[in-house]
Amino acid sequence: MATNKDKLLESAQKNLKKKQVAKAIKDYAKIVELDPVDVRSRQKLAELYVRINKNTEAYEQYESIAKYFSSNGFYLKAIAIYKQMQRLDPSQVSLFSRLAELNEKQGLIGNAMAEYRNLVDYYGRNGMIADEIKTLEKMRDLDLNNLNVRVKLAEVYANNDRKDEGYTELESVLEILSEKGDFDKIFKLYKMFLPLYPKNNKLQMGLALAFYEKGDYNRGVTILENLLKEKPGDPDLLRLLGRGYADLKKWPQACSAYQRLLEKDPTDLDIREALIKCEIDSGSYDDALNELEEWKDTFLKADRLDHLTEYYETLKEKLADNSVVMQTLDSIYELTGEGDKLLDIISEQEDEPEEPIIGETLSDSLLGSAEEDIIIDQNTLDLAEESDDLTFDIVEDENVDLQLESTLEDDLAEDNSSNSDAVIELDIDDSFDLGANTSNDLEFSFDMEDDSPAEAPAAAVEHNLQADLEEAEFYLQQGLYAEAEKLCKAILAYEPDCEECQQKLAEIESMLNQEQTQPAAEKAPVENLFGDIDFDFGAEETDASGNSEKKVFKTDVDEQIAADDMESHYNLGIAYREMGLLDDAISEFEKAEKEPSRYVDCQTLKGLSYSDKGDYENAEQMFKQALESSHLEDIQRLNLGYELGLLYERADRAHDALASYQDVFSQDSNYRDVKDKIQELQSALGIADESSFNFEEKKDRISFL
Repeated sequence: MATNKDKLLESAQKNLKKKQVAKAIKDYAKIVELDPVDVRSRQKLAELYVRINKNTEAYEQYESIAKYFSSNGFYLKAIAIYKQMQRLDPSQVSLFSRLAELNEKQGLIGNAMAEYRNLVDYYGRNGMIADEIKTLEKMRDLDLNNLNVRVKLAEVYANNDRKDEGYTELESVLEILSEKGDFDKIFKLYKMFLPLYPKNNKLQMGLALAFYEKGDYNRGVTILENLLKEKPGDPDLLRLLGRGYADLKKWPQACSAYQRLLEKDPTDLDIREALIKCEIDSGSYDDALNELEEWKDTFLKADRLDHLTEYYETLKEKLADNSVVMQTLDSIYELTGEGDKLLDIISEQEDEPEEPIIGETLSDSLLGSAEEDIIIDQNTLDLAEESDDLTFDIVEDENVDLQLESTLEDDLAEDNSSNSDAVIELDIDDSFDLGANTSNDLEFSFDMEDDSPAEAPAAAVEHNLQADLEEAEFYLQQGLYAEAEKLCKAILAYEPDCEECQQKLAEIESMLNQEQTQPAAEKAPVENLFGDIDFDFGAEETDASGNSEKKVFKTDVDEQIAADDMESHYNLGIAYREMGLLDDAISEFEKAEKEPSRYVDCQTLKGLSYSDKGDYENAEQMFKQALESSHLEDIQRLNLGYELGLLYERADRAHDALASYQDVFSQDSNYRDVKDKIQELQSALGIADESSFNFEEKKDRISFL
């Protein structure tokens, strides 16, 4: 068999020299038949089939080679063969899956994710939902930190009757972004998913919180007020509303929200403190003092003495002549051991007319309550009611009701006094309905960087017309008609001739009129929600006007490549180059060059690949970048100089080639055939001058290339 095979190989070589490709193919076909595991001959046969455009036959031979390499653990070679097959027949979807699996086995996770993404694109275009979801789940499990994939999976779930799973995935992504404090991306996700979950109160609360984090309490409060209509007593909503009202300095509404919460749980000291702080900030010092006097023992037992100190010191400044504040501060300073402050209190008290303090002192009371809980029986209570000597005067404020039907303007007109009978009301904006419009206009150009804090004056805002228009469109879609109208009017204030803004105002007026009567079926469907998420691994998107817009998420692929095996990328690049897959080879060398020890080699091989493509300009650039490396070794400098000479020869730059070869010769006169190269070029250019070089007997040297 060996003799026949050798004869066939010799015959094939002769036929190729005579350019008799058909006869050479017959020879190699017989060789493969005699020795099926001779992958070299089989690969040569496949290449010959490609030369005569018999791609189907070539594909079959390549497939046999790829299976052989794959089954024997030569994953990089198998990947290179499958890539060649992909070039022959791009319609073979199964190749994406095989390439993804082989890259995963080789540890090239970034490459595997790119192949899986191709599968997802194909399944999505062809409505193969089950396969699309299965592939996305595989990608998620392969790289849990890739938020692009997880958002895409959530969107596909939500659009295919698996909303619970989609919401779970979305929650996980939002949690990660919240930990990073990346509220711009959070906004974009809410904008994308709220139309898919129009009745999900938790998502809407999350959007309100995101507004809070950006300092836009007005919009956050508007959302929460709307939600409170459906759940008037919801403690989470009341808590968030209280916070928002306080930040907006709407003290009556804030106090009212906190009072409602305390009706449900009077022992919640966090809410109690929030109420006290609101009362102090709003100037209701007597109400704050009454709260503090009633609950100071509880605060002390809960180890909140520092909080008590802060509040009473504030009240001391605001109620300078109040003996109750002074007495309690006296007791607090005794407990904290702050002698200087205690002396100041005593000094102030000595300057005032003495008033007899009958019975137990406040410090005794505080000290006693700090040591143990006092159990008061009914007889003690009876005595307390009859005695005028107790220092603790408990002022019981009637609980204040939230009257949701009243308007905010009426509340602000109320006298903000300490009258315990006052009714403080919340204003609810009926126009805010997140579920009212589910438009699919989800271009993520909502530039949150232009948002100014709520307290900043409007004149301080740097206007961005396009961003403001897009923001107004977002509010319009989410049912925030009042906010959209307000923003449009603000736009017209600095851009009065803006026709688009005037059209939006007309649309807002129309929507307000039709809001209650518009059938749900007429609302726009949501399509292509993931179109702006960077599932294309870092590419930029260009809109109709030609402007380049960065996508929502920067891809995680660069980070993944850094974690991949750089040596595998390097070897895969070599395999691609051998197969003639030059673009793929360059891509792999670009990944492998992140390893400093491989930088020069990768630049050199990229240069050779560009040269093979006929792109001499980029090839020259790669070689020169390698020469500038601080890690360059002497032998590498010689190699690069010689390769530059070859490159210049191919590009018909004879003088540059001669200069490169002469530079190599000056470093090592015996390097490869540099002496012959110089003589040939000098002769061709008519400048032969052998006296300028001391040619010695050439020693054979081999480049690493």
